[in-house]
Amino acid sequence: MADPVAEPSHSVLLVAEDGVSMPEGFAGALGDSVDGVAETTTPAGLGRALDGRELPDAVVLVDDPQVPDAARETLDVATVPVVAYGDREPTGAYVDGYVERGSAPERLAAEIERARDGETRRQLRAARRRVTRLHEAAADIAAADGVEELFELTIDVAGRVLSFDHCAVGVEEDGELVARHRSTDWLPTRVPIEGTLAGRAYRRGETVYVADVEAEELSNSEATGSSITVPFGGDAVFQAVSRRPHAFDETDRELAELLAMHVGQSYRRLRAQADLTRRERVMTELHEAAPRLVDAERDEELFELTVEIAERVLSFDRSCVYAADPDRFRRCAASDDDLPAELPRGFGAMAATYDEGRSILVDDVIDHPVARSHDGESRSLLSVPFAGDAVFQAVKDEPGGFDEGDLEFAELLVSYATVTRERIRSEAALREARETTERLHVAATDLAAAESEDALLERAIEAARDVLSFDKSTMSLRRDDMLVPVVDSDGSLPNGSRPMELDEGIAGKTYQTGESILIEDVADRDDAAPVRQEYRSAVSVPVGDLGVFQAVATEPGAFDRDDLNNAELLMAHVAVSLVRIRAEADLRAERDRLSALFENVPDAALSFELVDGEPVITAINSAFEETFGFGEEVIGEHVDDYIVPEEAESEAAEFNDRLANGESIRQEVRRETADGLRDFLMYVVPLELDAENLGGYAIYSDITERRERERTLQRQNERLDEFASVVSHDLRNPLSIAEGYLDLARQTGEDEHFDTVADAIDRMRELIDDLLRLAREGRVVGDTASVDLREAARDAWATVDTDAATLDADEVVVDADPERLRELLENLFRNSIEHADDAPAVRVVSTPGGFAVEDDGPGVPPEKRERVFEVGVSTAEDGTGFGLAIVRRIAEAHGWTVTLTESEAGGARFEFGEVE
Repeated sequence: MADPVAEPSHSVLLVAEDGVSMPEGFAGALGDSVDGVAETTTPAGLGRALDGRELPDAVVLVDDPQVPDAARETLDVATVPVVAYGDREPTGAYVDGYVERGSAPERLAAEIERARDGETRRQLRAARRRVTRLHEAAADIAAADGVEELFELTIDVAGRVLSFDHCAVGVEEDGELVARHRSTDWLPTRVPIEGTLAGRAYRRGETVYVADVEAEELSNSEATGSSITVPFGGDAVFQAVSRRPHAFDETDRELAELLAMHVGQSYRRLRAQADLTRRERVMTELHEAAPRLVDAERDEELFELTVEIAERVLSFDRSCVYAADPDRFRRCAASDDDLPAELPRGFGAMAATYDEGRSILVDDVIDHPVARSHDGESRSLLSVPFAGDAVFQAVKDEPGGFDEGDLEFAELLVSYATVTRERIRSEAALREARETTERLHVAATDLAAAESEDALLERAIEAARDVLSFDKSTMSLRRDDMLVPVVDSDGSLPNGSRPMELDEGIAGKTYQTGESILIEDVADRDDAAPVRQEYRSAVSVPVGDLGVFQAVATEPGAFDRDDLNNAELLMAHVAVSLVRIRAEADLRAERDRLSALFENVPDAALSFELVDGEPVITAINSAFEETFGFGEEVIGEHVDDYIVPEEAESEAAEFNDRLANGESIRQEVRRETADGLRDFLMYVVPLELDAENLGGYAIYSDITERRERERTLQRQNERLDEFASVVSHDLRNPLSIAEGYLDLARQTGEDEHFDTVADAIDRMRELIDDLLRLAREGRVVGDTASVDLREAARDAWATVDTDAATLDADEVVVDADPERLRELLENLFRNSIEHADDAPAVRVVSTPGGFAVEDDGPGVPPEKRERVFEVGVSTAEDGTGFGLAIVRRIAEAHGWTVTLTESEAGGARFEFGEVE
């Protein structure tokens, strides 16, 4: 039996048009050179050969034959090396190498071998062109504005430049690689990391090139073909796939890695930009949320707010606050109720954070020397010390759930809360020693923290009961055209209460006028109609322009002016908070979290940055523009230059220093507005507490009406004190006359002295009536008329105990209140007589600007002439110091000037100018 013939290891097809001759023995020599067989065929024969199940190992095109289009396409994508053998180099892209015709078969065999290895000059030039086009495309990749645009460009460049027909970009999400962009729908949208080529590249962090997928052990056992997978950016892979084995060569691999390098650089840039944008957003929202922490009044409320902000702003789905007790950690607040209510005192990272006072970031509790899982499922956590005796933690089930940025934000949030907790502790220590005013302030702060209208009203009634001791109180708010009772001190609708017209009863009057009413006895008021007959006294206070608050009692006189003032102060806070709550409720559905605390707040607000220690406006809201009358023109300007009045510049400078040091400010201030000077409660919050700062936010709550009521009340009290002094002073002289003549009548028995007593009593009655009218009306001067000054002087002289003094008066007519003018002259005459050693001569004379009253007494030294007009100042031993003060006040009320000089006789001369 003959030995079997070994099959050749390589086969080469020589393709030539009919009639093209080849040197004799050329095909055989070529076959020997390639260690195989070389056969000659026509272009049509090439097409048939390429349609067969087994492709030749190489194709040689002799003298540029007309290859059918189908064969060209097959050669263009096939792995069969193609070499041209002719007089000139071909232009076809599918041709890998070229040998000049006439060269020896060994030269052609060497070119075939180089083509197989991708090392022919044509192949190298083609590779260089692909690299060049790839670098040109890199500019577009680097300029991508977003990740989706970047991935779309990646697939486009892979197909257009690198000729990768099937490719995709995948990003790791929850243990899978998710295709963010694909060139072909048959590529899967999700593949597991374990058991896949893409997952293998992701895990190793290096390129995975597989020439024949069928030879690999994969989760998808039906996968065929070849692939190149290149990881980039830490969490993404680029993969090129072919359904044919050995579809890629080393050049394809290098180009895929070069493409992935460019994409990875842009991907990292875009993620860094996204991280920066997220950081700025989170930082802004944290600073906006900080005032809510500042408003917290109890530890429990502060802990809940901290956890809520961590979830809403920092996206920490599972966060908690644990307080340290001697033998355990006790859960105070948590966004996940499944977290343990208690933990051992030595529990993992929580104990380390508490004991060492340092923050801890744990990527995986399994590999960490200290950290432990709360529930056996959480794998990563961050832990931050909280106010010395508590710990804030956030946990996630997967490893690597937090980064340094998350820890920084958590520390910032906890720093805000820690400052507030220290403030809560301080207030708690002082609260027991405070009186009603301070407790009312605490109640007002509690009102400001209310987040709903019902909560606000409930807290307002509680404050009225617990702070103001109002046992029975009611609040009615305007609903359309009615005042509707909403709550009483029992937490329910008042018994017998009903909706009322806006102008009905005491409540309606209070609402319409905006003025508070104090009723000492209901029986004395025809317009009072209490819901129960047993109510005898009441206070009625407007709640801004939103409604009315009323408190009642069963006994008369149960309320005084202080009760009314305290109720007004409480309701002012209620009104401000109610306006805020309603405004927030109306705007909540329309605004995002950034504009919620700025553009649409009901109060004037601005954001600023500190430049050289002074606040420069970066943005204003519409309320600021409406309140202060400035718009876009103030952006970039110093806020103090526009709204701080001159007298408050030093105070504003002090505030700027405090802001630069990272302090928040809550202060009552006066500011220049479009309507003039107004009072505000100013909140200024820096971007970072307890640190040098570059900016922050300021909010101005208008409290002008409340402060004006306070100032009005103070002026009224001062005026009443002065009225009392005036009464005691001016009644003294007619009372002395009445007493003197009454004694004289008793001694002599002469009845005519009783007439003088009666005149003095009538004078006292007139003074009392006038001064009471002055007290009620708040006016010094009533209606004026033309008055004969000589007659007025004589009438006033008759009411003064003048003894041997004399009066001389010119004939002058002035426009004055007759009673007040007489009172002025009485005080001047009395002053002359009381300060003269002997009987003075008093003269009332006409002057170019009005009139003067002078005497020949001792006069007043120049250094004392201005002081004698002050209340309580007198140069006489038995003087009261009120007479000349009354003179000045009456003169100024008439619009006159009064000046004390020296008369020609050396006595006192009072000159009155600007007299009509």
